[in-house]
Amino acid sequence: MTRYRSGMPSSADRALFSNLIIIRWQYADTGAGSLPDDETLDAMTEFEDAVLDAADYEKHWGSGVAVVTGDGAREWRFYTPDTAEFMANFNRVLAGKQALPLEFQAFDDPEWIALTELQTAPQDGNDEDI
Repeated sequence: MTRYRSGMPSSADRALFSNLIIIRWQYADTGAGSLPDDETLDAMTEFEDAVLDAADYEKHWGSGVAVVTGDGAREWRFYTPDTAEFMANFNRVLAGKQALPLEFQAFDDPEWIALTELQTAPQDGNDEDI
């Protein structure tokens, strides 16, 4: 299942938010083909709501553009002007909450290829706009 931003921001905004951060939560073995159980899904939803709300609406330190679920993992894709500031704000938003099994990757992606690949992929009926 994939949810992603359907539109593309202006070239000026893409230039400003040129760093991609991928946050991955592995909830089952790769290749298991399973979706998260109800308890894990609730924890993921709580996490997602907290981070997306803070990143998108609180001083714009990040822009959540996609959530991809499948093959035993959920992945959130964010664009940010500054990866260090993103991580500092991310940690602040989640301070005092239960530790989560998250992995992080950061890439330079000024063309927003990680969003474009989702927008141009064949639709499987489970895709929706965020």
